[in-house]
Amino acid sequence: MEKKYIPFLSFLLLFFVATPFESGLTIQNPGWNTVIPSTSYLEIIVWSILLVILITYWIILRKGKIISSKIFAVHFILCLPFVFYARFNMFIRMTTAENSKDILEFITLLDIVAYASLFLFLLSQIIFIVYIIKNKR
Repeated sequence: MEKKYIPFLSFLLLFFVATPFESGLTIQNPGWNTVIPSTSYLEIIVWSILLVILITYWIILRKGKIISSKIFAVHFILCLPFVFYARFNMFIRMTTAENSKDILEFITLLDIVAYASLFLFLLSQIIFIVYIIKNKR
C-alpha cells in the first residue's frame, strides 16, 4: 500500500469509530412511552465534521496530491481526543463519577477533559485548513 492512502484510511477508521450507532427511537410500550436515542448532538456534529475531512482527503487523493506526513500526523493526533470524548462521553462520565469524591471535583474534571479535547480538535482543524489553503495555490 502506498503512503498516500494512509491519511484517508486513518480518517476512515476514525470516521467509523465516531459513527453513532444507537440512533433511532425506541418504543417501550405502545402509546406515549418513547425513549429519545442516546446519540448526542456532539456525536453527530463530530461525525459530520469527520465526514467533511474524509471527503477532503478523498478529493486530495483523487487529484494525486500527497499530504505532508507531519501535517497529517498532527491533524490526526489532535483529532483523536475530541472524537473519543464525543463518542464515549457517557463512559468518561461514568468512570470519573465513580472515581470522584464529590460532585464539584467531577464537574471540574469533566470540564477540563471536554475543553482540552475541544481545543485540540479545533486547533487541528485550523492547521489542516491553513495547510489546504496554502497548498491550493
